[in-house]
Amino acid sequence: MSKRFVLTLAAGGCIIISGALLLLNWEKVFGDYRPIQTATAVFKLEVGSQDVARTTDSDDALHYMVKKGHLDEYIHMMNEKGYMLKEKDIDHNRLVFNDGQEDEQIYYKRFARKYTMIDGEG
Repeated sequence: MSKRFVLTLAAGGCIIISGALLLLNWEKVFGDYRPIQTATAVFKLEVGSQDVARTTDSDDALHYMVKKGHLDEYIHMMNEKGYMLKEKDIDHNRLVFNDGQEDEQIYYKRFARKYTMIDGEG
């Protein structure tokens, strides 16, 4: 057998094993978030022209994803929907918006190394 065939076979085996491990442990890797939708949101942020990407978790709850340190894009999106930022509580990872009638608290947390996951509108 040639070296090229052996290297191709070894690379294919590694890809199959790592894919199987990822499929078996997807909840530990992605948490409560759906892997395909999360990957699509990351793709939209990195390759696409979107600043804020929508995704859902395993319970179909709406979440938004932004790049780490770019919460201003989400705040701008909420301003366009008619919500005004009332408070930005960095200590508790919370944003408080007011729509003219009542306050709405939205929590966010770090997701992976480069992204921030934001809970959807209540």
